[in-house]
Amino acid sequence: MNWPTASIVLTLATLAAAAASEAPAVLEYDVVAVKRKLLLETTDGERALEAGDHAQSGDHLRTGSRSRADLGVAEYVARFVVSSKTSFRLAHDRPGVLLEIERGSLRAIFGKLPEGDTRERLITTPSAVLAVRGTDYGVEVKKDGDTSITVFEGTVEVWDVGGVGERTLVQAGQSTRIKRGKTPSTPKAHGMTSHDWEQGRRRVSQPMGGNQQSPGMGAGSQPGSGGAGSSSSQGGSKRHGG
Repeated sequence: MNWPTASIVLTLATLAAAAASEAPAVLEYDVVAVKRKLLLETTDGERALEAGDHAQSGDHLRTGSRSRADLGVAEYVARFVVSSKTSFRLAHDRPGVLLEIERGSLRAIFGKLPEGDTRERLITTPSAVLAVRGTDYGVEVKKDGDTSITVFEGTVEVWDVGGVGERTLVQAGQSTRIKRGKTPSTPKAHGMTSHDWEQGRRRVSQPMGGNQQSPGMGAGSQPGSGGAGSSSSQGGSKRHGG
């Protein structure tokens, strides 16, 4: 091999190594609990997942009617309690995005990252990007992609997925709505516990009364530690369909 050829080979090898180092790492998601149906899309159709199974970034999943699933991402100290009839993708093509909700609702619970760990932990919808710092909140996505965010602990920074308008900070005890291409609405008091929200009692109230702390996790708790957001059913269904 002459020197010019060797130089080209070395350059190509260096570029390939650099590209590999920049590729997003594949994350593993633990299926902690399933009530009725959690379905994974495959090339051969859908496959039912059960508690103890694993999914990974890039997978497309949905819950069936009257179903519920609890997923954990240990590396990011994150837990997702997914409500029925929710379609979502475990994200991997954008740094920091852990989950993309297409339609439906889920509660997102984030513990504290290790000291000095500044990685983003994002959720996206067709209309919004949600960034957190040790937070517990609910998010609901309608058929048209409009998104509602209800914060129980911590703070969520919300902005339009296309970067339109200003970013909005939503504090504990507040909720906001965002339409595609619009700035989020002014945050308002919601007066709900996380249990209220999970049970479908999601109407926003103006005065904020009572204790607004989430019963599911305290400030120092870690995802998966139980509480109101935990799923008690450990059984899964092998039947396909919704």
